[in-house]
Amino acid sequence: MAQNGLVPVTAARHGHQYWKRFTSYEFATNRADCAIVLQEAPQIAAAFPIVFRETGEGVEPRAVLSLKDDMPTPFVSQEGRWLATYVPSELRSHPFQAQPLGQNTPDGSTLFQLNVDETSGLLSTNPRDEPFFDLAGILSPALRDVQRYLQTRVAAHETTLELCQTLRAMGLFEPAESHDEITLPSGTLGISPLRLKKLSQAEKLKLLDSGAFLLIHAHQISRCHFAWLARAQQQLAEQNSQQKYTENSDISGFLSAMANAQNDDVLGTGGV
Repeated sequence: MAQNGLVPVTAARHGHQYWKRFTSYEFATNRADCAIVLQEAPQIAAAFPIVFRETGEGVEPRAVLSLKDDMPTPFVSQEGRWLATYVPSELRSHPFQAQPLGQNTPDGSTLFQLNVDETSGLLSTNPRDEPFFDLAGILSPALRDVQRYLQTRVAAHETTLELCQTLRAMGLFEPAESHDEITLPSGTLGISPLRLKKLSQAEKLKLLDSGAFLLIHAHQISRCHFAWLARAQQQLAEQNSQQKYTENSDISGFLSAMANAQNDDVLGTGGV
């Protein structure tokens, strides 16, 4: 079994299994952040703080869902409802994930392994659910839709990583330990305002042409959410651990109203 329950989807392992579409965001309750892509940066900036972090793939932008690893995000209710105005693309394909293989197809698309989280509780043997494969051992139409969604996101993620590499090469990243006296998670990176001011005209044009300025501006604007997120988590910490997250609570009521807004379809699909 792979770490976190993720295993490759194969006909040998899943040929006679089925899966259910998730109806609860409980799986994201304890997520401190999630990776984002350039195309969704404006929508993310309207709802969450955006920071940068060093990962195994390089520096990447991430939406902050919680300021403390040991505290649940206020964006998921106790009933598992998503309470923000936008669902980050990384969270929409649960329980499936893409694992890039470091190779490209002849048309330049990135090859990836389709994985499934077998600990998600969404796998079944009930024929009424979605099959993994058809009788010929080919991915079912529903799972091919998931695969296409993830292929689009993998491509967008690679483009975003390339932009971040450009930002790094220009020396634009710097450690960010706090913002407006709010302590940020360890390892947080931000854009250096001093280096930004010293960019040459050629560097500015490169960032403008590549779309990297969109990511920079989204990061800068989104930092206003740190104050709200800190207050929201403080209020949650003060609530009785057994108290329900009711519609009358300040946080839940506010977020429930926000959640009535329609999520924009920035990757060509609303998820799976």
